[in-house]
Amino acid sequence: MPLFFLPGNTEYGYTKTIYTLVFVSGLLALWGAEALLRREWRLELTRLWPLLPALLAVALASLAGGTPACVVLQSAALILYFGLVYFLIVGAARGDREVVLLLSALLAAGVLAGLYGLLQYLGVMRGGPGEGLSARISTMGNRNYLGGFLAYLLFPCLILLCRPRRPWARGLALMGVGFTLAMALFVQQAGVRLGLLLGSLVLAFGLGLWPCSPIWRRDWPWWAATGATLLAPLLVILGPGPGAVALASLAIVGGGLYGIGRLLRRVRWAWVPVLLSALVALVLLLPPTTPIGAVREAWERNAGRVRAWDWWVGYEMWKDHPLTGIGLGGYKISFVPYKADFLATPQGAAYQFPILRAAQAHNEYVQVAAELGILGVLVLLGGIGFSVYLLVRRLSTQEDPDKRLELLLLGAGLATVLLHAGVSFPWHLPASSLAFVTGLALAFSLRYGPCGGFPVRLRGAGLKAAVLLAVSLGLAASVVGVRDLLGDRYLLAGQNALYLGEVPRARELLQRAVAMDFCPRHSLYWLGIAQLQSGDLRAAQATFRRCLSRYRPEPLYINLASVDAELGEYQEARTLLEELLATRPNRDTELGARYLLAVIDLKDGGDYVSAERRLKEILKLDPRFERALILLGDIARNTYRYDEAKNYYRQALGVIEREISRLERELSRPVTPEEYGGIRADLLRLSQEREKVQEILAQLP
Repeated sequence: MPLFFLPGNTEYGYTKTIYTLVFVSGLLALWGAEALLRREWRLELTRLWPLLPALLAVALASLAGGTPACVVLQSAALILYFGLVYFLIVGAARGDREVVLLLSALLAAGVLAGLYGLLQYLGVMRGGPGEGLSARISTMGNRNYLGGFLAYLLFPCLILLCRPRRPWARGLALMGVGFTLAMALFVQQAGVRLGLLLGSLVLAFGLGLWPCSPIWRRDWPWWAATGATLLAPLLVILGPGPGAVALASLAIVGGGLYGIGRLLRRVRWAWVPVLLSALVALVLLLPPTTPIGAVREAWERNAGRVRAWDWWVGYEMWKDHPLTGIGLGGYKISFVPYKADFLATPQGAAYQFPILRAAQAHNEYVQVAAELGILGVLVLLGGIGFSVYLLVRRLSTQEDPDKRLELLLLGAGLATVLLHAGVSFPWHLPASSLAFVTGLALAFSLRYGPCGGFPVRLRGAGLKAAVLLAVSLGLAASVVGVRDLLGDRYLLAGQNALYLGEVPRARELLQRAVAMDFCPRHSLYWLGIAQLQSGDLRAAQATFRRCLSRYRPEPLYINLASVDAELGEYQEARTLLEELLATRPNRDTELGARYLLAVIDLKDGGDYVSAERRLKEILKLDPRFERALILLGDIARNTYRYDEAKNYYRQALGVIEREISRLERELSRPVTPEEYGGIRADLLRLSQEREKVQEILAQLP
């Protein structure tokens, strides 16, 4: 799954999601068939089993927040399926062989994904837009997604250096782990590096509390080689100076935590002052309020203010629906209107810069609070706390130092994910979720002892019913998933047809996309665009209105308002545009909204004074906004100010000629279909405007 993507679809993570639904359904069917042959289905649920039904329950409770049921059900199905992956791995990992196979597969996927990203960076393979870092999308779609996935599997895959007894297998694992670390650092994402740092510190603390000294004495050459392999990327990628400083700092802090761990092992009550000190340090180092200049500077440099904006918007959502949230999957739908609510608060006054709609909160804990409310936060934090408690119990009772070290490495990997979840959204990415669930399942697998005393054995009629239920669930999920995947391919084909100006064909393709999709969102919006371009205003209006509760980007406001204005529904158009302007959109969107308001002023009562005032405000922001110049010329002509009208029209003509020349130069280089579509549409509009202005100038007295 981490390596799977389809170029004919719109987004890499989307295809991985469908792949997961289909493949896990197949695994369930095979598991059920095996149980039928054995006439018994044995399930190891572990003490964590209540977490899955609790998450599904709070997901269904979040329907009270108003998010469409199909959106909530789609997200809940993914929670269920990754829960099934957890149970599959818990039941399968019973010995060394299974653990080695699972982790080898994960490491192989990480190495191949990292290698693909490196080849894209070097220009050997086709990558993302631009060059250098931006090209490293690998099979993930984003270099941050790639870095996160590699960071999450790093510590668990160190287990491969303990298990294989053949030197060549250990050597391969060592090279794979070293390359994985190098690529995780190479993506240059602060959150990824911070997660790796926390994982290292957790490991250092754990080694002090649960010593594994016999392993170091037994295999010291391998561990010396491992240390050198892991230190080399730090020095090479960070540079000799910064790398040495980072290593020294890590050694000092890690050594201190190791010593604290040893102290806690001897003095049981010492955890109280240690915990209190850690909480105080955490409060002092919180980026928005930290008194430490270096931390604040790093926070600002790494898009901290944008992240904080996303979190404040999530807080506004939570305030409206504190108990059950706005609905699972609803953050991206409600972001734009809630952004306006936040900007109207005293806190929002400090954020005087535009920001585009965010699909995720870039903080899983904030997003859970926004979408699932207090109930969701309690389930999530309770699940994390209970998992930590059970893992500590397992470590404390584990007498085998090899297994103790493996559990510590799995815990360090989980800590990496939990920290990175505070500045990113790993649980919304299929490959990252897979790495997290694999580590969690291995930590509670039979390999390291009893799973918690919740084995379930099904026989006879119960077995047949369970297998039938599993197969039916998998078949239904697979059919829906594959239909969605086909609908997404129709969506991409329809978008490309629109970019090429083939509007009738695009409309047909997008109608198919909407019909195939279980919960149409993006396809619905683009169908509205096709209907608008074909002149079917009533159909476009109805489609855009359906979009308001499912997919609500800034362009939707502009398009729906323009349709409302054309159909004479001026108040609805004004409401949409005023809400859009309250969100402080980017400059182009703001100018388009202000221009539409001026047009509505003219159409709804002929308010020349208000329209002229709005248009002159637009020109203060952008003197090259030719549509404002043309409309000002129209106003001056209609009020018999012919010299003023000529001046506006000539200014507009000059802007239009320069813009057409620039766009024609743009077409002389290779462009994407999306870029071509935008340039083609702009050229068509500008050519029509030039023809209109020239005709008016020829007729003016």
